[in-house]
Amino acid sequence: MKKYIKEKSKDPAFSLHDARIIDFKFDYDSMSLTLVTDHGYVNIAKNEMVEGNIMLQDISVEDSYVYILNYQNVLCGNVGSFIGEKMTLETFIEAYPSKFLGFDVIDEYDGYRTFIMNGFLSRKGEIPEDLEASFEIYYKGDFVYQVRD
Repeated sequence: MKKYIKEKSKDPAFSLHDARIIDFKFDYDSMSLTLVTDHGYVNIAKNEMVEGNIMLQDISVEDSYVYILNYQNVLCGNVGSFIGEKMTLETFIEAYPSKFLGFDVIDEYDGYRTFIMNGFLSRKGEIPEDLEASFEIYYKGDFVYQVRD
């Protein structure tokens, strides 16, 4: 049997860990999604925050999903039971302005044509509520870090 070893991808220049996404802007003409941050993300080499946004190009909205978990009788993010919902990215983007305040990124993964990020989603309300969320975004274009000078 012939053996093939998958090449490890090189480390990215930036990390979205600790980024707070305050808006999800989708452009139907270019099929691009911009993740608008309120305080940027981490430049790994310099170990410092940089201001900027993220753009994923040539998104397939019908093949991209958001999973939202609402924990029951346990703090958000801990081991325990939850109820949840899976929706298309398009449905989430339409609902975002009226239902949510922001998304705090805990971790991310960029694989073959798929970008996954996990973290905590703040839901609007008299008492804002944290939910756990996972984004599974299918794209064929570039992954662009837009760094402000």
